[in-house]
Amino acid sequence: MHNYPIRILFVLSLFLVVLSGCTKENTVTPSESEQKYQYQIPEATNDGWTIGHLADFDIEEPRISRMVQQIIDGVYPGIDSISIVRHNTLLLHQDFRDELSQYDDWVGNRDLERHLMHSTSKSVVSALFGIAHDQGFIPDLSAPLLKQFNYSFYQNWSEQKENITLEDTLTMRLGLQWDEWSYPFADAQNSLTDLSENNSDFVKALLDLPMDSSPGTTYAYNTVASIALGAVIQNKTGIPLKDFAQTFLFDPLQINRADWHMTPTGLANTGSGLFLKTRDMAKFGQLYLNNGQWNGMQLISKQWVEKSLRKSVDLHLDYASGYGYQWWLGEFDDTDHKTSFYSTRGHGGQFIIIIPNYDLIIAFTGHNYTNDLQNLPFKLVEQYILPSIQF
Repeated sequence: MHNYPIRILFVLSLFLVVLSGCTKENTVTPSESEQKYQYQIPEATNDGWTIGHLADFDIEEPRISRMVQQIIDGVYPGIDSISIVRHNTLLLHQDFRDELSQYDDWVGNRDLERHLMHSTSKSVVSALFGIAHDQGFIPDLSAPLLKQFNYSFYQNWSEQKENITLEDTLTMRLGLQWDEWSYPFADAQNSLTDLSENNSDFVKALLDLPMDSSPGTTYAYNTVASIALGAVIQNKTGIPLKDFAQTFLFDPLQINRADWHMTPTGLANTGSGLFLKTRDMAKFGQLYLNNGQWNGMQLISKQWVEKSLRKSVDLHLDYASGYGYQWWLGEFDDTDHKTSFYSTRGHGGQFIIIIPNYDLIIAFTGHNYTNDLQNLPFKLVEQYILPSIQF
């Protein structure tokens, strides 16, 4: 051992003590945003869901946790929530939204977990139309659309217009002059913007448009057509659409709070105005995966579900090869083969994705309104969720 002078040993000892103290006192505790996501079984809220752990349903938890962490870190931006269901069991539910949007003012919503569905509302009105059809209120889908209303006249009348059927409306092949895809929603040249900003009665304004093609031949995505479907249900049942929906769909699904934005004439905006929680979106997906059943109750006939998911229109879009009764049909590239799915789609990322071969439902909400990331949920399913499943 070296013979250090006593003074040097004292200084060295003092330095070590100070260093030790600094190390202990200056240790940085990770902030909440820096802490790693820890998967937890979803909370039991007595909302009708059985809950379970991902691993117990052959889903790799680490891969799913990695996806959630990347959403939290902003690697995958604009995702507001996600729920994953397999074998009728809710396995993941995560909300990310920390502020309300301008859309929440439509219904005075102050609940961060309740989100505007945008065009996912269309698939819900299709289900309500099926319920009204099953109950005998709307027995004939080949009936003329114009005959469902009591308007005294229509502008730009023609025999072609008189031949638009209810089924043409469900499949968005009305033949009316309409284009809501070529221009942004804020652009006056967008048909939806033009109609909604210059008319109070949206349905009448739609039916007054000139014809562009023969009914049943040309697909043209049309939000007001979906509002017209809601109006038909209301006219034929004699029940306000929002009450019909609550009684025959939402109450049985144990959805206690479904809000609707209303049109200027007091119609529920069944084209883009429904507000739901993500766990409730997943219930709607489960209803269709179960051929119209929820917890043993047949809410929609199996026949209607099958018709709704049958390809009526061929499409060549990203993650969409066809269209049914207000439902989108597509395929995922799953390793060396394609996996069929069907989905709802709402502006900004409101998607319910149902994959029958995996007995799987994934519901997303989001706010990717002004970028090209609306299809991000599909990419997350393809890159993380499907590869995590072990048969």
